[in-house]
Amino acid sequence: MEGFATTITSWSASTTHATLPPRATVTRLNRGATLGEPHDDAQQRRVLEATLALLAQGAPVEILRINERAEE
Repeated sequence: MEGFATTITSWSASTTHATLPPRATVTRLNRGATLGEPHDDAQQRRVLEATLALLAQGAPVEILRINERAEE
């Protein structure tokens, strides 16, 4: 069966693992800042590009953990 390639990004690794998405990225960012900290365009772009790059891969793939964190 063919369909649309999908991917998600999340801050919650446990929830993401439980839903078994075909492609996913997980960050260490805060809830509500899934793609990056507010006003941090560079961080948001890195997370978005890593997530979208998964679309070039066949599914399923292992969840990609991105080393992006919230400012403390």
